[in-house]
Amino acid sequence: MLPWMDGRAKPLSHSPRCFFAGRGRPEWGFDMREFIAAGMAVAVLASAGEGLAQDAGATTVLEPIYVTTPLRRPSTIVQSTSTVTVVTEEDIERSAAVDLPSLLRSYPGVNVTTNGGMGANAGITLRGTNTGQTLVLVDGMRVASATGGSTAIANIPLASIARVEIVEGAHSAQWGADAIGGVVNIITKDGNFCENGASICSSVETGVTWPWGGFGTLATRGVTGSGVDFNVGLSVIGTEGYDFTTPSNMVHEPGRDGFLQGSFNYSIGKDFAWGRVYSQGFYARSNPHFDSAPYADWMTGDMVYGANQSIQTNAAFKLGAEFDHADDWSSVFELYSAFDYQKNFRDDHPEADTHYDTNRFGISGSTTKEVLAGDALNIFTLGFDAYRETVDSSVDYTETGRNVGAFYGQYGLELDALTVNAGLRYDADEQFGGALTYNVGLGYELVEGLTARASFSTGFNAPTFNDLYWAFDGSYVGNPYLDPETSKNWEAGLNWDSGAGSVVDVVYYENYIDDMIVFVSDPITYIGTMENIEKAKVSGVRATYSQMLLDDRLGLDFGLEYRLPKNETDDEYIANQNRLKLTAAASWQATERLNLNAGIEYVGSRWTNESNFNPQLGDYTVVDISANYAVDDLSNVKFAVENLFDEDYQTIPGYNAPGTTVTLSYRRTF
Repeated sequence: MLPWMDGRAKPLSHSPRCFFAGRGRPEWGFDMREFIAAGMAVAVLASAGEGLAQDAGATTVLEPIYVTTPLRRPSTIVQSTSTVTVVTEEDIERSAAVDLPSLLRSYPGVNVTTNGGMGANAGITLRGTNTGQTLVLVDGMRVASATGGSTAIANIPLASIARVEIVEGAHSAQWGADAIGGVVNIITKDGNFCENGASICSSVETGVTWPWGGFGTLATRGVTGSGVDFNVGLSVIGTEGYDFTTPSNMVHEPGRDGFLQGSFNYSIGKDFAWGRVYSQGFYARSNPHFDSAPYADWMTGDMVYGANQSIQTNAAFKLGAEFDHADDWSSVFELYSAFDYQKNFRDDHPEADTHYDTNRFGISGSTTKEVLAGDALNIFTLGFDAYRETVDSSVDYTETGRNVGAFYGQYGLELDALTVNAGLRYDADEQFGGALTYNVGLGYELVEGLTARASFSTGFNAPTFNDLYWAFDGSYVGNPYLDPETSKNWEAGLNWDSGAGSVVDVVYYENYIDDMIVFVSDPITYIGTMENIEKAKVSGVRATYSQMLLDDRLGLDFGLEYRLPKNETDDEYIANQNRLKLTAAASWQATERLNLNAGIEYVGSRWTNESNFNPQLGDYTVVDISANYAVDDLSNVKFAVENLFDEDYQTIPGYNAPGTTVTLSYRRTF
């Protein structure tokens, strides 16, 4: 069994979270919150210096972290020749986050946009791309809506997640369309690990979050006497509500938006002499009240004023088998089904009801062969993906289904200090024809602990059903003349692992996108649609630094990303993409039972195109803190505050981000 399979968390996340470095406003007024945040950062740095002095001569050996997303097979992060961030179960438990969007926003390289709080629409973007160009997977399954192209990440409860692998840069040669900016793989819990050492264990967690409401989770995991491992989880979250629209919103709704979510997830598997059979799945259903988008021409004033209701359902299930043909030859085959259903309604106005139902059924398989030739380990992988998407909606789409099939091959070489990865993939899309993508990655250990890497890759992304075939509703209309997007991406970086608890990673990247699809709005009629930009370029630098101190009781993480998302056709910046993000985090095991955490995130301002009526979004700084106290070996109390200083900011024009959120919870394992 590989180390990443046993469910154990690494000593501390090497995923930098938050960093503060001034506001960057034209006016340089004094802000008490910024002063306190800066003081916290200085205190963290001071403690780092003290810790370095105390730890002189101490050695911390970190085990390599294994990932599966970059190459679609197990490898260490360094062997993947990609920029990878891993969020572990331990990171999630220590975080102040109340949901998945608020968890992921605190990591460098990741931008999260949301039009409200818990349960609201949220999107993930990597490296200056849009949400449709970042592929989000759940246990390796595509679960995004075919109509909008994004995944309802707010509907995936934190209690069901074992780890999240974030892979930056184009990976279409491995995963196909949508992976221009990167891949986010959300991996749910299995039954291979119990904290108390028992073969079967259960846990119950209950708590309250202000100003939202209460939540509760129940989970059971373990291994039966017959060798069947399993995990079953239930989660319920309820909120009283919050007013998220701003007065500048075209349809400002001053009421409070409530949210109720229930979810179920499972995994089950059994090992045999020839391999393994397994099944995984999740089902999540929420009923949020939400604020309206700009009006449609058939809506009257009383139809859009006041909170709407929505039923959002997401589910995915898969059945798979792994075959160990020999020590150096294995195969995997999977069947999966995923659906995304959303209904928006007003009880007093049924004529305003809308629904969007996306179904996806797919099959995938791969076989991997390892060949040892002298000191060289050659790894060959051949695989295929095939799925069908269908759409059933109240919107009159011209096309309601499409088939996609793909074949791919991957090659890996490990020879002393040299690592080579190469891939080739052909996608046949019924809607647009074929697309050939490829990648080449090189890694070389210059000296012990210092590794240089470089890669080149291409990408492909087809427009969604909404992009192409949405009927005119008064504020938006689809564009059937859109072309598919294509991209070319290259990057080069250095990774330094001292072997004594410090890790530094620096990468420079450039991503060239032809016919990039972006939203534009007429400045007079406010009618929006999607258009192809002939050529776009996103270039940037990303740097992270992690340090373990005080005999591994103190961990520090810092991150920086600076990028230039440019529309080279008209020499304007791409809308809603910030240039600068700085993060810093500290995790301190104060006593045997008490763990304290603090994080700071600074995000710079965002531009909009001249043709877009949306205002410019200002920069912001968010501070989070949390404390975990182990009452005994089986009980834990958590206190957390997200957005400690109640920063007022927006990630989408017209929608406020949540203010200060306080969480108190209790978990018991038995």
